[in-house]
Amino acid sequence: MDSYVLPDLRLPFPTAAHPQAHQVQETAERWCRTSGLLHSPETAATFRALGYGRVMSTLLPHAPVAELALVTYWNSLFFIADDQQNAAIATHRTGLYEALVADMREIVAGRPVRTYRRGHPLLDALRDLLRRTLRDGPPYWAARFRRNLDLWLTGHLAENSYRVSGTVPGVEDYIAVRRDASTVLPTLDLVERAEGATVPDALYGTPQYQTLVLGTADIMCWVNDIHSLHMERGDPINFVTVLDHHEKTGVQKAVDTVAERVAGRVADHLAASGELPGVMAELGLTHTSREAVLRCVRDQQSWAAGMENWDRTDTIRFAPSELPAHGGTASYVEDLLDITGVPR
Repeated sequence: MDSYVLPDLRLPFPTAAHPQAHQVQETAERWCRTSGLLHSPETAATFRALGYGRVMSTLLPHAPVAELALVTYWNSLFFIADDQQNAAIATHRTGLYEALVADMREIVAGRPVRTYRRGHPLLDALRDLLRRTLRDGPPYWAARFRRNLDLWLTGHLAENSYRVSGTVPGVEDYIAVRRDASTVLPTLDLVERAEGATVPDALYGTPQYQTLVLGTADIMCWVNDIHSLHMERGDPINFVTVLDHHEKTGVQKAVDTVAERVAGRVADHLAASGELPGVMAELGLTHTSREAVLRCVRDQQSWAAGMENWDRTDTIRFAPSELPAHGGTASYVEDLLDITGVPR
């Protein structure tokens, strides 16, 4: 790959971290060990160095610690599932991962899973989190959350199809697939729950709110694509690779173009957040409801800025030392693909 200079990707959003971030990191590790997502002491040690609790503490810096912990459990599951997807591609076992995805989609939909094998940690952890999360909350929110979880899983299948075939998606297809697979949308649903916010479908579907949630996903995905580029040589699911492939610009120009697109989405996000109070007033939301929604918007911005810093300085996930050998995986990946569990 051509050499390139990393642009300044720090985002102009205020960010904060929850004062109990360290406690949440430890709690998430215990949950992952109990759930079977972490087996060895070595993997647990790398889990601490990954710091999912630290980065998620920037998403909900003022929420009750129990709410932040639940969101961190979900994102630990998301990251670990992403690691299994990468391991499946690297070791030519995509069929195993896609069978797991099929079962996970059935669990998300609330349907019986005939092939479900009790004891597989990804499936058991997903069922546990859904029980914890869906036991309260309005039906419209639960339906949206399930829909966004399914987008995550179908996004992984779409990513796999590009990777297995060696095909580079077009720009617009890439943006849609990357956004779906990123888990930002279901995570922002969880923020609504944590903040006690009511975002009815009438508000969620407005251009302003869609700009906020989709813009958060795009900003975070595209920033990450630059920070992780050195880890993703030959991976077609990276915006820099997509632009360089289709526009023949060279890596440096493609990196700079992605950074410019990030700046554009940041401007969109700021504009939409400024318009949102008027939109909510027109829809008849109460003052209390409007304040809760605006807390969610501030959380979005804090998380985006916090994750840029985490990508750059606060995790081993993108450390050059973790660059896997061909056909291998990073040290923090514990292979769960072949675990079959016990038949129901």
